[in-house]
Amino acid sequence: MDQKFSIRIVLWLLLAILIGAIGFYFYTSYESPVNHLIEGVPYYGVYNLYPDYASAAISVATVLRFYSDERVSFSDLKDMFPDARHKEEDDLSNSQKALEFFETQGYNAFSIKLLDDEYKDNKVKEIKKYIKKDVPVIVIQQKRLDTKESDIEKSGWRVVIGVFDDKKEIIVHDASLGNNYVFSFDDFEKLFFPGASRMIAVWPDELLAKSLLKSEKPEPYPTRSAIMDNGYAIIGEAGRARAASATADAFCRELSDTPTSEQVNKYIEFTKESIRYRDEVLNNPAFELMPPLFQFRNKLWRAKSLMHIGEVSKARDIFINELLPVNKDLDRAVEGFEFISDSSTADSESRRSEQIINGQMPYLYEMIMRTYQYEGRYDEAIAAYQPYLKMDPTNEYVLRTLSDLRDHKIPRTIKCMGGKSVIK
Repeated sequence: MDQKFSIRIVLWLLLAILIGAIGFYFYTSYESPVNHLIEGVPYYGVYNLYPDYASAAISVATVLRFYSDERVSFSDLKDMFPDARHKEEDDLSNSQKALEFFETQGYNAFSIKLLDDEYKDNKVKEIKKYIKKDVPVIVIQQKRLDTKESDIEKSGWRVVIGVFDDKKEIIVHDASLGNNYVFSFDDFEKLFFPGASRMIAVWPDELLAKSLLKSEKPEPYPTRSAIMDNGYAIIGEAGRARAASATADAFCRELSDTPTSEQVNKYIEFTKESIRYRDEVLNNPAFELMPPLFQFRNKLWRAKSLMHIGEVSKARDIFINELLPVNKDLDRAVEGFEFISDSSTADSESRRSEQIINGQMPYLYEMIMRTYQYEGRYDEAIAAYQPYLKMDPTNEYVLRTLSDLRDHKIPRTIKCMGGKSVIK
């Protein structure tokens, strides 16, 4: 009897230990499912903002504006977080600058690499911790699921605004893909790779939170436009074209005044690569669905690239006959959004090519002017440039350029394409 009693005691002890172990496991490891969409996170990107803003700047702006923080302008953010498309790995310096920036502005920030051993098997779990607290999470990932080995722009930033365990879905605002874009858990995790695997969660500290007047009733998210659902491929093509063009321009800036024939051929090939990608954009069935500014800019940059390989008269024909008639209403955003403009008149070319005044792009007149300047037709160049001056009469760059035209100065890009002799 004593032996049976002892066995029972042992069995009860083992059962108690087992129950305790199971309870401890669930107490320390189990987390209730998260099915939550943060309300009121603004969207900025191709459909309501200039497409050449780096995804880092856009993501930082998204977080700031979610907290009703408008202390830093879009143009200042663009200067702080420049485009990193020329680098082989993710722009680590931008992520470090973002952490320092947020902390300086009065925010708490938490950042980890989701491919580190501690997190790599449960990346979504770390993000959920903040989403359920209404804290948007910036993630740095591969830009697209169909990224090519030859792509210059491989990684990018996007903002997670929702997680749904029941559907195994992540909801993001993405500058290129639009608002409320849905990734499956599996696809989302595939986008992390060495050099692009960071998450950054940001929320205001107690002192800052008191000073920010956040709306208690955020506007509901606009329904995703059919344009966004058809834009995945065309956005990728446009990004590749933009990256190839930027590579050509950077290569040109590094050349001496007398480049070798090999260097000229390399510049021409970079530029022709950009044209090939632009042709893919223009021939994509979704092109006519895209916002007016997207269509206008892709046609303009294709013509500019033609000019840079010597096809000057062909480029001028596009500028004057195709683009001048439609240089209006470029500030029309996709339905449900307001157009976000940058009022800066800085001298940098990227900033000038973004400026919109009363729905028009003055930069078009600069391009028409350049076609005449390339041909040495300076009086016609000055005349073609006058509409830009009329639209922005105090622009220092425009005034300096008019002075250069009167002095018959030659554009630097002529040397890169082999000189005036190749102009047609």
